[in-house]
Formats: sequence, C-alpha cells, structure tokens
Amino acid sequence: MMLLSAASFAVPPVPNEHDRVLLPNKGNITELLFDQIASGFVCTWECGSSMIANFDLEVSRSCWECMLNARIGQLPWKYTSDMLQFKLGTGYTKGWCGTRGTFHPTEGVDISQHPSGWKPDPANAGKYIGCETTTDFPGIGATSYNSHAYVFSELSKIPKLQNDGTVWRGNELGFIISNQNFWHNVIPNTIGLGATASQHKVIRPILDRLVGTCDSTCQSGLYDSAVAAQAGHKLSIQTDIIKWVHIELFKKIFGAAETIPYDVDRFVSLQGKTVTYSTLAQLLSDSLTKSLCGSTIDALDEMFQAYKPLVQKHFGTELAAKDAECLPTNSCVDLATSNLMDLLLFAGGLSVPGGISTGLWVLHADSSAYGDMFPQGYKLSSDDTKGLLFYYEALRFFAPVVGFPWWTTPPAVATDDTKGQFSEGSKRKVLNLAMAQKDPNAWGADSHKFRVRTLQEYKDKFVGFANQAVDSTVANGAMNRACPAIDLAMQMGKAWFSAHDQDGWCTQDTPTYKEATPFVDAFTLFKGKKPGASCTPQVNPWSDSECCSGSCSWVRSSWWRGSWKCSSS
Repeated sequence: MMLLSAASFAVPPVPNEHDRVLLPNKGNITELLFDQIASGFVCTWECGSSMIANFDLEVSRSCWECMLNARIGQLPWKYTSDMLQFKLGTGYTKGWCGTRGTFHPTEGVDISQHPSGWKPDPANAGKYIGCETTTDFPGIGATSYNSHAYVFSELSKIPKLQNDGTVWRGNELGFIISNQNFWHNVIPNTIGLGATASQHKVIRPILDRLVGTCDSTCQSGLYDSAVAAQAGHKLSIQTDIIKWVHIELFKKIFGAAETIPYDVDRFVSLQGKTVTYSTLAQLLSDSLTKSLCGSTIDALDEMFQAYKPLVQKHFGTELAAKDAECLPTNSCVDLATSNLMDLLLFAGGLSVPGGISTGLWVLHADSSAYGDMFPQGYKLSSDDTKGLLFYYEALRFFAPVVGFPWWTTPPAVATDDTKGQFSEGSKRKVLNLAMAQKDPNAWGADSHKFRVRTLQEYKDKFVGFANQAVDSTVANGAMNRACPAIDLAMQMGKAWFSAHDQDGWCTQDTPTYKEATPFVDAFTLFKGKKPGASCTPQVNPWSDSECCSGSCSWVRSSWWRGSWKCSSS
C-alpha cells in the first residue's frame, strides 16, 4: 500500500486563472514533487516555486495544469489519480457521475440528492439525465460513455472497427491500463484482450469451441460439482470460490482426464498478486517493476512453462500452420498459452468468482447499514430459474467488468512496445459497462438498488459481459469481442446458487461493501447451527467453531447426561 502514497488523493476541480488550489496532504504533495524531480519533469520548478511562495501548500494553476499530464511511473498523473480514487474509497457512481467542477461544469449530478447518478429530466417525464458522458476521465483524452442505450448500440460496432484497423485495443482490463512487463512472453506485451486483429482471429474460434457453450451434461456436472464444493464445514469467500471456478474452467478447456499442472493454492496467490501488481506497477519505472515485482513475474513464467506442454498437446497440431498469423509472437502455441492463462487468471477466473462471492455477501452479510440498497432477509427462489436470476442481479449490481475500452487515436505503444501506453494527443473511448448496468433509463428508478428482476429483462438489457460486441459477418465471427464464455459463466453461477443451502450457512464476520472492485470484504461462511442445535466439539480450543452464534459448549440436560450444543454462554 505504500506505493499509493505518491498520488493518494483524488483530483480536485481545476481553479480559475488566478486562483490557487490547496492540496490536502503535505506528505503526498512532497512525495509527488520528489518523484517529479527524480523524473526530470518540466513542471517541477513551477510547482516547487509556488509552494515556497505559498508556505500553506497552495500551488499555482500553472503547476496544476502541468501535473495533469505529468507522469508517475508509466502513466500520466491525471489518469493515475483518477483511477486510484476508487481504491481509496470513492464509489463508481460518484467517480463517473458526480459533479465535475470547473473543467466540465455541465457534467454529473449531486449524488447525495440523486444516488443513482442520474436526475429526472424536467423536459421528459420518466427519463433521466446527468451521467451520459464523463470527459477527460480517467485521464486527459479519455471519454467514458455511461448511458445504457449508447453502450448497447456501440458494442456491436467494435468487431468491424478493430478488424478494419480503425480503432486499437491495448493491454487493458476494463478501465485499467496494465503493466506490460507481466506479459513479456508474447508480442505485443499484452493480455489477450489487446491482441492484434490477426492474433485474435486465430485464438477466438478456439475459445468459442472450448468455453462457448454449456449443454445439459455440462450443467448437470457443474451442479454436482457445486454440491461437492459446498459439502464441507467452512467456505472462505472468495478463495474457495476461485478454486472451484479454476478447476471447472480447467476441465472445460483441457478435459477432466488431465491433471492441473500448477498447484491450485499457488494459483490463487498468483492471481491476487498479478491483478494487484500489474496495476500498481504502473506507478514505477520498468527497472523498479522488475525488481519489486520480479517474483510474481517469475511465478507467471513458471505457470506459462507448466501449461505450454498441455497447450501443445491439445492444440499444437491445429496451431502449427498458423504461426504467420500470430506474428509478431513467433509461436501460436505461446500465444494460446498466454491467452488461456488470461482466461484462468482474469476473465472467467476473476469475474465468475466475483459474481458468486458478492451474491453470497447479499445472502449472508448484515447489509442493514446500507438502508434499502440491499434486500433484507432475501431468500433464493425454488422455481426453475433458482440461482440464475439472483446471479444475474449480482453481476448487474456488482459489475465484474467495469469498462470496455478502445483507442480512436492510439498511444505510441500501438506500434512500439517500448513506447508509452498513454501519449499526448491520444484519444481513448471507454464504454462504461458498470454504469450502463445502473442507468435508470434502462433499469428503472431503483437501478441503484439490488433488486432481482425478470429473466426477460436480463436477456434484453444485460451488457455486463459486453454481450452485444458481436458481428458474425466480420471474419465469420472471429472478431467478436463479447465474452466467449457467457453461457458457461451463467451456468456456473446458476449451479452454485442452485446448490446453495442458504439456511444452512452463516457468517460470524462483518464484511462491508464499497462501490468499487472487489466490492465486499473477504469473509468466512460456516455450516451453521442454530442456537441450541447440536454441534461437534473442537479439540483445538483455537479452531473455528461451526456455531454462527456463540460457541460449541457442553449443555447438561440432567445431573448425569447432556450434549454439545451451540450456546452463547
């Protein structure tokens, strides 16, 4: 967390020409200036001299404007600060839909008055306005589009736009621009989402074939597996969910007969480190990234080498004749190995556990502190769609994929992996899936609340997996950019919640909610016993109790007999 200190405050409004802005933390601005001095930024003198002239830590407008395009590590300070605020407590609705200040006074609303981020349109009854776009956010030159109608319509254009070379996609996970050093086994150094059009057309049909469907046999197997995964005494949320999803994805890709070549516990640890470090390392130089994050990069290489023989075994023959299409990565097997690791680490391996874990939080945590945002005492339905509708709502409310980006004017890295990922003059367009999923124009006045809706409504409106980024007339569907595993992901969630004995589990923890990934704290579920119900005594007095209320104690029923019961005494 110390890496955050150099830019650990949100960007205040830019002042008028002769105004000055008061920066909120002496340590933060001092560290920022030292970072800039070390990097040789031209605005150091202006910022430093204004601080000296104004000992109360006010800085000039010229300093502020300079800092908007200054860099800390790999990316502009403005972009870094915009994104860090979500890790520091700002919710997505406030970040994208709150009032914008001097630079963009017509954008945003007062979310204390309009908690959805939208306000009623006085000119059109039943319509809402205020959060259509967020300009220069995150970062100068980026525009976030938050309207459901716009996102829904624009997604279908991306297959053709990228295939034609009109737009470019980089090493990005939603709004996050990730550090390239973590993908050095492929060229461009990018997650599969940023692969070239030629590379994408090689890998996408394979992914569609492997994870694109989940038939009745698949669904039955997932349900049985979910029952088995919940058969124990304790569930660590979300670690145990990640393990279950990882195992099921592996079986779907390589077959149940294969053995996972990389230890599952190590995988969980590596996933968490990679997601965190590949983001925070953008605050560092390449040399510092390789020094401080080297063990994680090495572990990714170990996983790559462990999986590559399996990829060769199952897909080597198919890929052998396509190496020219995978250039500048020399080997399609290398490209496929990296892309399948991305699926396990990030795509399904991160979003599906996230949806299940947040759903379990709604069912078992005390959410009363958040008013009527979450339903109190909600019970899973026992009808034919048991689990599916609830999982849909968890994915709508707790967006597993926050944004879908592309560049209309690419940064320098588009043609040279050694260049910057955010260049002066570059233009980035991001479809904000998270905000589109809460647009009251599509989802109603209660869009900012967790409310399970009809199956048809989800089928018609859901954009959480970039569902509409499909155009099968382009490269026979090989340039489709919707998640290839939508059906499998939904069936996984349905299986878990269909198998979940809601009344049989409880938590002793008090996990809280924040409107930013990962949304809720980690917590533990126990196969709970009601007060007075029988329980199993723990030999180790420091071990976990299966009683969600009190502890497992000997309760005497007469002078010579008794039993172990959950008791508050």
